[in-house]
Amino acid sequence: MKKVLLNIYPLLFAAYPVFALRNQNLVYVNINAIIRSLLISFLITAILLLLFKLIIKDWNKARLIATLIITLLFSYGHIYMQFEQLFEGFRHRYLAIIYLLTLILLSASLLRLQNIQPINQFLANFSLILLILALGQSLIYDLSLYKTAAKAENELHDRTAFTNQLSADLPDIYLIILDGYTRADVLKDEYDFDNSDFTGNLSELGFYVAECSQSNYPITKYSLSSVMNADYLQNYSNIEMLPPLKSSFVNQTLQKLGYTTIAFENSATGHFDLLEDIHISRNQQALGLVDLAGGPNEFEAELLKTTLFKLFYDMPQLIPGLTLTDIQQAEHNEHYRQTLFILDELENIPQMSGQNFVFAHILVPHPPYIFAPSGKFQWTDNKRSGYISNVEFINAHLFPVIKTIIEKSDIHPIIIIQGDHGAFGSAITPQMRLSILNAYYLNTESKAALYSTITPVNSFRIIFNHYFDSDFPLLDDISYFMNKPDQFTQDNIIKNNCTSP
Repeated sequence: MKKVLLNIYPLLFAAYPVFALRNQNLVYVNINAIIRSLLISFLITAILLLLFKLIIKDWNKARLIATLIITLLFSYGHIYMQFEQLFEGFRHRYLAIIYLLTLILLSASLLRLQNIQPINQFLANFSLILLILALGQSLIYDLSLYKTAAKAENELHDRTAFTNQLSADLPDIYLIILDGYTRADVLKDEYDFDNSDFTGNLSELGFYVAECSQSNYPITKYSLSSVMNADYLQNYSNIEMLPPLKSSFVNQTLQKLGYTTIAFENSATGHFDLLEDIHISRNQQALGLVDLAGGPNEFEAELLKTTLFKLFYDMPQLIPGLTLTDIQQAEHNEHYRQTLFILDELENIPQMSGQNFVFAHILVPHPPYIFAPSGKFQWTDNKRSGYISNVEFINAHLFPVIKTIIEKSDIHPIIIIQGDHGAFGSAITPQMRLSILNAYYLNTESKAALYSTITPVNSFRIIFNHYFDSDFPLLDDISYFMNKPDQFTQDNIIKNNCTSP
């Protein structure tokens, strides 16, 4: 065991930054999202080991030099961001010089040493301790999440009276989350953008548009959990450990009724975990879970910015012919292509057999602002114009998709088009952040129960009551402007001041 550890400890050092970054974002990053990062880190380390073995002709010293380079490579972005906060005007050239000198001096010193066995042994033990701590934190969270999911599933029977006695002719259900899509009056008053064409087209198609709707929470994770559980998060014993969406009341109930859960690939899969029956992905998935071929996901993009890549991201001119636009397009290409893919594939769902519950989380008009209204890739740093451009894009491309779904469906589907929260930016008020687009395509009886200030927590209560003969009372529509579980207080309730036109 001791010898094995001495041989592989550079790989342990390479794994640590991946787990450490995941631990800082456990709520949003599931384990599948980091596997490709681990594999690439191992590959880079293995190449460095082989390269320095060929150069130095000494495995022990090759391990030391490879470990030094891996440590400098993965720490650069972290260190730079810390110095940038501490010292105004701090520049990459300062840190790059420090790192280069550190690499040269330490490498020279290590190569001159005759007895490096104690250093190797120390680093081997230290790498094991680091990885155990980081891996342990991840595993504890995942285990707790598993227990929470099991508990939520066991408690499901206390909330539902559904049986399988309902008609086999059940409608497909589409929950389409447009991340960050704010309400029409906010677009008009704050962005000087008239969204009446889009909302009017939805109305003409048969949608009820709740013109004064607010989200229950300003954060994606909380918002999606509340809509999928048709309840407020305060009613859970442990808000910090919310059950995954696969264990949610809505998903479990629909599966009990015979629905097939369908979800699409998404670069931010940590926001939800449906463990869907059918996963529709543009890229081939290893074991049905891990994308090995596509562009960087949300976690990978953040990981890159904590490494030496941060230097080239901020200073692309260091590589001849490379521009910031090239880097941004490469960074966001996967998100761009995924979005178009989801819109294309949504039209094919009505052709699938059986009753389907379709969950489509579309990260638009959420940043990055990369969509021209026409659908072309168009990067902008301007948050105001970029947000509106993203809105115009999704308006133009989603509406014909929805129209096609309705036309192709043998049974009129249930469709919810909903923002998980409102707009972005430093000047955004609580009201703006909580104001959302909220539109429903339902039967006549269900639409009669809707109202202009409905919040997402009541969406499936109305659907279950009027489609599946249930009798769930509607909850008070309350919106909380908060970021942490301990902020569910009266002081953080945002009153809905909207008045219907």
